[in-house]
Amino acid sequence: MNTNCMFKLAALAAVLLTTSAVAGEAAVDWKNPEKYTDIRSGDQTAKSMRNSIAKSLGGEFSELAAQLPPGYQLGITVTDLDLAGEVDPVEFRQMNQIRVLKDIYFPRMIFDYQLKDAAGVVLQGQTDVEVSDMQYLLAMRSTRSGERFYAERKMIRDWFNTHILPNMQ
Repeated sequence: MNTNCMFKLAALAAVLLTTSAVAGEAAVDWKNPEKYTDIRSGDQTAKSMRNSIAKSLGGEFSELAAQLPPGYQLGITVTDLDLAGEVDPVEFRQMNQIRVLKDIYFPRMIFDYQLKDAAGVVLQGQTDVEVSDMQYLLAMRSTRSGERFYAERKMIRDWFNTHILPNMQ
């Protein structure tokens, strides 16, 4: 490997390490997901659906926490989730069902949170935070609306941008 190539790899590694060191982090706990209001899937097992939700929505909290100052920790404990739409009880030939989106089936999430600074001091927190988006279908026309759990991810972003980021100024 030539020196120029090694320098570029070292520079890239330094950028990646620096970027991860300066970002805040999120820790998400999914408390009793089997009791959530509605996380049914028409085409997945319950366990697979819970894993998909944890990966997608947990990833959203992590992406948002990366905007926090270095060392900050956002702790989230999700206590209830009601996904946008409702699984249609009509089964198709392959035994799959579909999630029907209507304005009366808007997404809703209840969680507790704590925001800690780099020293571990709790800066803000609240229990039983309820977020929902009754107008989620209006945003579904966005170019990102093909994402899985788009409405729930947008709802989380809206909460973070309204309640967490303004307090960082």
